[in-house]
Amino acid sequence: MEITNSIDDGEVCPECGMRSGAGQLNCAALRDVLLARDFEQPVRYWKHHRLAVDAYCVQHSSYVESAKSLAAHLCGLCVALEENNDPDKLKRLQHWLSTNPNLSKPELPSFRGRLTIADVSGIDDPAAYGRAVEAWARATWEACRLLHPIAREWLAMSEGRPARSK
Repeated sequence: MEITNSIDDGEVCPECGMRSGAGQLNCAALRDVLLARDFEQPVRYWKHHRLAVDAYCVQHSSYVESAKSLAAHLCGLCVALEENNDPDKLKRLQHWLSTNPNLSKPELPSFRGRLTIADVSGIDDPAAYGRAVEAWARATWEACRLLHPIAREWLAMSEGRPARSK
């Protein structure tokens, strides 16, 4: 796989805070490498794909520009970390989001976690990789703790439960 414009003179990602040194891959390039590996070796890595994507997206504003995309990724973290990755809840969430519900997007926190994609990159053992992805997702979820009530509210709405009054 060829990656262009991915090695830099050293930078800090303004979204996730990942630091890349001179000659190292930046966070977007690391994302591309991990996504490619998920698709090239699904038996080994696919189990953690959605959680990694949700953590990355919540940490990067361009992936959660709309309330709908934020709901998809933030609620994905919530289902994975608080609801034992319940596949039925994820299906209901996806179906509900496909109806284009009228959602208001809350403000994102400026700090979105102490771990980044750099903390899961380069881990070849699938079990160790899974633990690292879960730690990354938990750090991201915790950094967004002020958004937990809205994520839980959106999940309730996706299940047909009434929204709580504010």
